[in-house]
Amino acid sequence: MFLTQILWESDGLAAKEEYYCKTHDCSTAYASSKDVAGKLYYGRGYIQLTWADNYAAASNALYQDDSLLLNPDQVSSSEQISWDVSFWYWKDRVRTSQLVLGGNFGASTDMINGALECRGGYADKAKKRFELYKKVLAVMDPSSTAIESGCYN
Repeated sequence: MFLTQILWESDGLAAKEEYYCKTHDCSTAYASSKDVAGKLYYGRGYIQLTWADNYAAASNALYQDDSLLLNPDQVSSSEQISWDVSFWYWKDRVRTSQLVLGGNFGASTDMINGALECRGGYADKAKKRFELYKKVLAVMDPSSTAIESGCYN
C-alpha cells in the first residue's frame, strides 16, 4: 500500500512538489491559522505533505523542532527529508487505521486524500489509485488479493 501511495502521490517518484502549486498561486489553498507568515504548506515530499499542522507535527516527531514549519521548502528540496516525512506520515497518519491494517487499500487513500477522492468529486482518481495498487501487489505478493474498500465504497 505504501509503495502504491507514494508512487501515485509523487507521479512515479518524479515529483516532490505539488505540480499545480508550482505554476499557480496556492497561497490560499492550504491556508490556516497555524501558518508562518510568507510560507506555503502545499503538497511536498513523496507523500505530498500538506497543511501547516502536518508540517509542524512531522517536524516535531522527526526532529523535535519546528524546522519544517519554518522552512517547508526543505521537504521537497532534501531527498532525505522527503523520505523522512513520507515514512512518518504513513506510520503516524495512515497505518493507525484498523481498516488499513486489515488490508483495505481504499482506507489508505481515505487517510491521505479522503476529503477529495473518497468524499469529494474525485472518486475516479481513487479508483485509478486502486488499479495501480493491484499492479504493485501482483508484483510484490502475487498470492494476495487486493481489497478496494474503505474509500468511495
